[in-house]
Amino acid sequence: MSLAQALGVYAPAIGVLTSNALYASALPAVLASRKTGSLGPFNPLPTTVMVLSVLSWLIYGLAVGNPWIVASNLPGAAAVLLTFVVMLPLMSKDDRVLAPVQATLVGGTMAKLCLWTWLVFSGATAAFRASCVGYFASSIFIVLSAAPLSTISTVLATKSADSILAPMMAAQCANTFLWTVYGFFAAKDVFVYGPNAVGLTLGLIQLALKLLFR
Repeated sequence: MSLAQALGVYAPAIGVLTSNALYASALPAVLASRKTGSLGPFNPLPTTVMVLSVLSWLIYGLAVGNPWIVASNLPGAAAVLLTFVVMLPLMSKDDRVLAPVQATLVGGTMAKLCLWTWLVFSGATAAFRASCVGYFASSIFIVLSAAPLSTISTVLATKSADSILAPMMAAQCANTFLWTVYGFFAAKDVFVYGPNAVGLTLGLIQLALKLLFR
Protein backbone atom coordinates (compact mmCIF):
# COMPACT_ATOMS: atom_id res chain seq x y z
CA MET A 1 0.00 0.00 0.00
CA SER A 2 1.42 3.39 -1.01
CA LEU A 3 1.58 6.37 1.35
CA ALA A 4 -1.24 8.12 -0.50
CA GLN A 5 -3.42 5.00 -0.28
CA ALA A 6 -2.68 4.59 3.42
CA LEU A 7 -3.51 8.25 4.10
CA GLY A 8 -6.67 7.84 2.04
CA VAL A 9 -7.88 5.18 4.48
CA TYR A 10 -6.40 5.85 7.91
CA ALA A 11 -6.48 9.66 7.98
CA PRO A 12 -10.22 9.97 7.24
CA ALA A 13 -11.03 6.95 9.42
CA ILE A 14 -9.44 8.66 12.40
CA GLY A 15 -10.80 11.97 11.14
CA VAL A 16 -14.34 10.63 11.48
CA LEU A 17 -13.69 10.18 15.20
CA THR A 18 -12.03 13.57 15.69
CA SER A 19 -14.73 15.39 13.70
CA ASN A 20 -17.50 13.97 15.82
CA ALA A 21 -15.40 14.61 18.95
CA LEU A 22 -15.15 18.25 17.88
CA TYR A 23 -18.91 18.51 17.43
CA ALA A 24 -19.53 16.92 20.84
CA SER A 25 -16.76 18.83 22.65
CA ALA A 26 -18.98 21.59 24.06
CA LEU A 27 -21.79 19.32 25.24
CA PRO A 28 -20.32 18.41 28.67
CA ALA A 29 -19.65 22.08 29.48
CA VAL A 30 -23.19 23.08 28.45
CA LEU A 31 -24.76 20.26 30.48
CA ALA A 32 -22.72 21.39 33.49
CA SER A 33 -23.86 24.98 32.90
CA ARG A 34 -27.49 23.87 32.89
CA LYS A 35 -27.09 22.67 36.47
CA THR A 36 -25.91 26.11 37.58
CA GLY A 37 -28.36 28.01 35.36
CA SER A 38 -25.63 30.13 33.78
CA LEU A 39 -23.15 29.76 30.91
CA GLY A 40 -20.46 31.57 32.89
CA PRO A 41 -17.37 32.23 30.71
CA PHE A 42 -18.57 29.77 28.05
CA ASN A 43 -18.63 31.36 24.58
CA PRO A 44 -21.87 30.28 22.79
CA LEU A 45 -20.92 31.62 19.34
CA PRO A 46 -18.74 28.64 18.24
CA THR A 47 -21.58 26.21 18.99
CA THR A 48 -23.99 28.35 16.95
CA VAL A 49 -21.65 28.41 13.95
CA MET A 50 -21.08 24.67 14.45
CA VAL A 51 -24.78 24.04 13.73
CA LEU A 52 -24.39 25.74 10.35
CA SER A 53 -21.07 24.01 9.66
CA VAL A 54 -22.13 20.43 10.36
CA LEU A 55 -25.23 20.74 8.16
CA SER A 56 -23.25 22.39 5.33
CA TRP A 57 -20.56 19.68 5.33
CA LEU A 58 -23.19 16.98 5.48
CA ILE A 59 -24.88 18.37 2.36
CA TYR A 60 -21.51 18.68 0.59
CA GLY A 61 -20.59 15.09 1.47
CA LEU A 62 -23.90 13.89 0.03
CA ALA A 63 -23.49 16.06 -3.06
CA VAL A 64 -20.07 14.60 -3.95
CA GLY A 65 -20.87 11.11 -2.64
CA ASN A 66 -18.00 11.01 -0.14
CA PRO A 67 -18.89 8.57 2.67
CA TRP A 68 -16.00 9.77 4.86
CA ILE A 69 -17.37 13.33 4.94
CA VAL A 70 -20.91 12.11 5.63
CA ALA A 71 -19.76 9.81 8.44
CA SER A 72 -17.72 12.60 10.03
CA ASN A 73 -20.75 14.89 10.24
CA LEU A 74 -23.95 12.85 10.57
CA PRO A 75 -23.44 11.62 14.18
CA GLY A 76 -21.98 15.00 15.14
CA ALA A 77 -25.13 16.75 13.96
CA ALA A 78 -27.07 15.17 16.82
CA ALA A 79 -24.47 16.32 19.38
CA VAL A 80 -24.37 19.86 17.99
CA LEU A 81 -28.15 20.26 17.91
CA LEU A 82 -28.46 18.89 21.43
CA THR A 83 -25.77 21.28 22.66
CA PHE A 84 -27.52 24.21 21.03
CA VAL A 85 -31.02 23.52 22.38
CA VAL A 86 -29.64 23.01 25.90
CA MET A 87 -27.57 26.19 25.64
CA LEU A 88 -30.31 28.45 24.28
CA PRO A 89 -32.44 28.82 27.46
CA LEU A 90 -29.33 29.72 29.46
CA MET A 91 -28.89 32.88 27.36
CA SER A 92 -32.46 34.16 27.64
CA LYS A 93 -31.63 36.80 30.26
CA ASP A 94 -28.64 38.36 28.47
CA ASP A 95 -29.41 40.09 25.16
CA ARG A 96 -25.73 40.89 24.61
CA VAL A 97 -25.07 37.16 24.32
CA LEU A 98 -28.39 36.04 22.84
CA ALA A 99 -28.68 38.59 20.01
CA PRO A 100 -25.45 37.60 18.19
CA VAL A 101 -26.40 33.92 18.48
CA GLN A 102 -29.86 34.57 17.04
CA ALA A 103 -28.49 36.73 14.22
CA THR A 104 -25.83 34.15 13.35
CA LEU A 105 -28.23 31.21 13.23
CA VAL A 106 -30.99 32.98 11.29
CA GLY A 107 -28.62 34.78 8.91
CA GLY A 108 -26.53 31.69 8.21
CA THR A 109 -29.57 29.47 7.69
CA MET A 110 -31.21 31.93 5.29
CA ALA A 111 -27.98 32.31 3.32
CA LYS A 112 -27.82 28.52 2.98
CA LEU A 113 -31.46 28.23 1.90
CA CYS A 114 -31.12 31.04 -0.63
CA LEU A 115 -28.01 29.42 -2.10
CA TRP A 116 -29.69 26.02 -2.48
CA THR A 117 -32.84 27.61 -3.95
CA TRP A 118 -30.77 29.45 -6.57
CA LEU A 119 -28.75 26.35 -7.43
CA VAL A 120 -31.86 24.22 -7.95
CA PHE A 121 -33.84 26.70 -10.05
CA SER A 122 -30.90 28.14 -12.03
CA GLY A 123 -30.41 24.92 -13.95
CA ALA A 124 -26.83 24.53 -12.69
CA THR A 125 -25.02 21.27 -13.31
CA ALA A 126 -24.48 18.80 -10.47
CA ALA A 127 -20.74 19.56 -10.48
CA PHE A 128 -21.36 23.31 -10.19
CA ARG A 129 -23.86 22.77 -7.40
CA ALA A 130 -21.33 20.67 -5.48
CA SER A 131 -18.65 23.34 -5.96
CA CYS A 132 -20.91 26.09 -4.65
CA VAL A 133 -21.93 24.02 -1.64
CA GLY A 134 -18.24 23.26 -1.08
CA TYR A 135 -17.35 26.96 -1.10
CA PHE A 136 -20.16 27.70 1.34
CA ALA A 137 -19.23 24.84 3.69
CA SER A 138 -15.57 25.90 3.58
CA SER A 139 -16.46 29.49 4.45
CA ILE A 140 -18.63 28.44 7.38
CA PHE A 141 -15.91 26.10 8.66
CA ILE A 142 -13.33 28.90 8.61
CA VAL A 143 -15.76 31.08 10.57
CA LEU A 144 -16.25 28.18 13.01
CA SER A 145 -12.50 27.79 13.47
CA ALA A 146 -12.15 31.50 14.19
CA ALA A 147 -15.29 31.80 16.36
CA PRO A 148 -13.54 31.08 19.69
CA LEU A 149 -11.29 34.06 18.93
CA SER A 150 -14.36 36.34 19.09
CA THR A 151 -13.50 36.81 22.78
CA ILE A 152 -9.81 37.52 22.12
CA SER A 153 -10.13 41.11 23.40
CA THR A 154 -11.51 39.74 26.68
CA VAL A 155 -8.73 37.13 26.83
CA LEU A 156 -6.05 39.79 26.37
CA ALA A 157 -7.70 42.26 28.75
CA THR A 158 -8.30 39.78 31.56
CA LYS A 159 -5.27 37.60 30.78
CA SER A 160 -7.56 34.61 31.12
CA ALA A 161 -8.39 32.08 28.37
CA ASP A 162 -11.37 30.56 30.20
CA SER A 163 -13.66 31.45 27.27
CA ILE A 164 -11.60 29.18 24.97
CA LEU A 165 -12.87 25.66 25.60
CA ALA A 166 -9.89 23.30 25.88
CA PRO A 167 -11.63 20.12 24.59
CA MET A 168 -12.93 22.00 21.54
CA MET A 169 -9.50 23.48 20.84
CA ALA A 170 -7.76 20.10 21.11
CA ALA A 171 -10.36 18.40 18.90
CA GLN A 172 -10.09 21.20 16.34
CA CYS A 173 -6.30 20.89 16.05
CA ALA A 174 -6.35 17.10 15.73
CA ASN A 175 -9.32 17.09 13.37
CA THR A 176 -8.08 19.78 11.00
CA PHE A 177 -4.62 18.20 10.81
CA LEU A 178 -6.03 14.81 9.76
CA TRP A 179 -8.43 16.26 7.17
CA THR A 180 -5.72 18.53 5.77
CA VAL A 181 -3.49 15.49 5.22
CA TYR A 182 -6.33 13.44 3.73
CA GLY A 183 -7.59 16.25 1.49
CA PHE A 184 -4.16 17.15 0.12
CA PHE A 185 -2.50 13.76 -0.32
CA ALA A 186 -5.44 11.38 -0.90
CA ALA A 187 -8.70 13.06 -1.88
CA LYS A 188 -6.91 15.99 -3.59
CA ASP A 189 -9.98 18.08 -2.82
CA VAL A 190 -9.33 21.76 -2.15
CA PHE A 191 -12.65 21.99 -0.31
CA VAL A 192 -11.27 19.47 2.19
CA TYR A 193 -7.66 20.53 2.71
CA GLY A 194 -8.14 24.29 2.15
CA PRO A 195 -10.47 25.20 5.03
CA ASN A 196 -8.91 22.59 7.31
CA ALA A 197 -5.44 24.08 6.82
CA VAL A 198 -6.84 27.47 7.81
CA GLY A 199 -8.67 25.86 10.74
CA LEU A 200 -5.44 24.21 11.90
CA THR A 201 -3.67 27.57 11.89
CA LEU A 202 -6.48 29.20 13.88
CA GLY A 203 -6.50 26.25 16.29
CA LEU A 204 -2.79 26.68 16.94
CA ILE A 205 -3.40 30.37 17.70
CA GLN A 206 -6.00 29.34 20.28
CA LEU A 207 -3.55 26.81 21.70
CA ALA A 208 -0.95 29.54 22.08
CA LEU A 209 -3.45 31.77 23.90
CA LYS A 210 -4.53 28.90 26.15
CA LEU A 211 -0.92 28.16 27.10
CA LEU A 212 -0.06 31.85 27.55
CA PHE A 213 -3.11 32.72 29.69
CA ARG A 214 -3.79 29.50 31.56
